Parts: sequence; C-alpha cells; structure tokens
Amino acid sequence: MREGVRCGVVAAAATAGVLLGFGIARGAAMRPLNSVAHILIGSRAYYMVGLDWFVTPLALLTHVLVSCAAGFVFVVLAWRVRPGFESGLSNVEILVVYLVLTLALAWALARDRDATIHPRARAMEPGN
Repeated sequence: MREGVRCGVVAAAATAGVLLGFGIARGAAMRPLNSVAHILIGSRAYYMVGLDWFVTPLALLTHVLVSCAAGFVFVVLAWRVRPGFESGLSNVEILVVYLVLTLALAWALARDRDATIHPRARAMEPGN
C-alpha cells in the first residue's frame, strides 16, 4: 500500500507539472488541472482558467487521489505480472520497455479519441 501511494504521489506531481505547462502554453495556466475537478463539481471546472480557491484545491485533491489509486494498481500489477523479459534486461532497459508501452497506449487512446470526436466539437477545442 505504501509503495502504491509513493508511486501515485510521484506520478501526481509529475503530471500536475505537465498539465500546468500545457496550460501555460495555451494561455490558461490552471485550466487543464482545474478540469480534473469536473469529477466532483461538474462542468464548472472546465471554465476555470486561473487559480480558483474552490475548484483548484478540489482538482489537486482529486488528481492526487486518482494518481495514488493508479499507483496502487501499478504496484499490484508489477508484483504479479512478470512477462519474462525482465530476467534478461537491466533496470534501465525494463524502464524503457515500460515507457514505450505507456507511450504507445497513450498514443493509441489519443488517436482513438480524436477519431471519435465530432468534427464540430473538435473545431471548438483551443488551438483549432
């Protein structure tokens, strides 16, 4: 349990930084992170582009909790799932394999998401 929480906190910090970076690049620093709060408060969270004393703490809490849950699942799978290739690879090589797996899954999901978004909705996204 402790290892899952540790992994989740590291993942939450890293991804929060990425979300803030993308928000800054789009001119709405907090919007990607604030959007996470939609799970708790609905669509209002999508419209918060800056720091909001109600939405932002909820978004951060939700982001950390979801990341910790994902970290726990990851740790459980890492303990139980042994594909076999790890026996002949270094820790760095194993990390690269899992990084490529993660990026490939994320790319496939993003590609599928882009294909299913209605063209009119896609035109309304920032940057389009």
